[in-house]
Amino acid sequence: MLSDYLRIDTSNPPGNEARAARFLGQRLEQQGIATEYVELSPGRESLIARLPGSGAQAPLCLLSHTDVASAEPAKWTAGKGPFSGVVDPSTSLGAGGAGGAGEQAYVWGRGALDMKGMGVLELETLVWLKRLGVPLTRDVVLLAVADEEVHNEGFRQLVQLHWERIGCSHLVNEGGLGLKDVISSGQTVFAISVGEKGVLWVRLTAHGSAGHGSTPRPDTAPVRLLDALATLRALAPDPVFDPSVVELLARVGDHMGGLKGFVLKRPLLQRWLAKGELMAEPGTRAALIDTLNVTGLDTGEHEPNVVPSEASALLDIRLLPGTRPEQALATLEDATGHDPALTFEVLQAVPAAMSPWEDDPLYAALARHAVGARTDAVAGPALSIGFTDSIYARQIGVRAYGFVPFEITEPEARTMHGADERVSVDNVRRGLQVLFQAVLEVSADLSVAAPGAPTP
Repeated sequence: MLSDYLRIDTSNPPGNEARAARFLGQRLEQQGIATEYVELSPGRESLIARLPGSGAQAPLCLLSHTDVASAEPAKWTAGKGPFSGVVDPSTSLGAGGAGGAGEQAYVWGRGALDMKGMGVLELETLVWLKRLGVPLTRDVVLLAVADEEVHNEGFRQLVQLHWERIGCSHLVNEGGLGLKDVISSGQTVFAISVGEKGVLWVRLTAHGSAGHGSTPRPDTAPVRLLDALATLRALAPDPVFDPSVVELLARVGDHMGGLKGFVLKRPLLQRWLAKGELMAEPGTRAALIDTLNVTGLDTGEHEPNVVPSEASALLDIRLLPGTRPEQALATLEDATGHDPALTFEVLQAVPAAMSPWEDDPLYAALARHAVGARTDAVAGPALSIGFTDSIYARQIGVRAYGFVPFEITEPEARTMHGADERVSVDNVRRGLQVLFQAVLEVSADLSVAAPGAPTP
């Protein structure tokens, strides 16, 4: 299923997700699972499929997106391009997935990790619940949506127009992974996203006098833009420890043991560690501060000897819980002295959103089955530095947990949105077991025997 799914080019833009929705829907319809399609625009559809339960609990949603980031085929390994869906034995990057180092079978293609791989796990979870005739206390709803990578319009359409009948209280989506050797060698940390940083996307435009390039002047737009960017990039916010970060580090430290484990288990010592190791690593640093990243520069098309009157930059700003987008915008304006030659255009602003995890049965089931009987792994709550459809679910009160049950190395993680994205067959097999068992735990009605099953 995954190999065939990866062969469907749903690069966004333009998306063309209707092909993917119909591909998934065909598998569901063959199993007798009720399926419908919601059109976003011509050629773009989202899928809703439902297995009915008794209604004793509110429905559980399994969410994925069918679009993928764009790819550069020339930069991929020959014969294993972004839409090849090749299944091929290949030496793993680093220590690899759950099967360890050495030769493993991998499924290659854009979306293997982000997030067609998880989409197939969710699809097959629904299929196996149906095949086994599992009696359910709740509806289990599969949502496969268009346009997550660009504007999130697919899921937002479902929230705005269809959520009353979808009605999920809990949701599983992308957002966390099992990361091998990320903090301690030989330890795998399964991070389950219980929240995401907020987003503030801004276009900063500097205005100045146009003129001839032969005479440098301080009031030109490009110079003003570079000066403003230097000022903004020099901002050094203090680290802030969200409760989810504190708990994850404590769980990792307790599992790790030793001196470093002793430090990680104690919030005051975590802050001491943040001054050095945690703030030095980009991934952990991003979970502790509001970040600002310059992602684009534009001065228009002109000859090298022409000074343009405008120059702009795109800023991707990610905000911790507690920092509102309007506060962050005010910080930018204050830092640049409210210069009338600078304008800040807000392209998107969404505050951070969190789901509770203490005593939540879905979170507990995901964490428990992610680790299982392993002694080299630990699971805990995480504040995701990324941005997914879950943030819109949390805004309407849905408890959303981000977890793709794959175990990967840091080099493998870097293939998401990059070249040579792939996932091991071992990960796909184990991932389905983890997800299915977690869904079974929170949804199966153990008081009712499945059709044809022996009476307990």
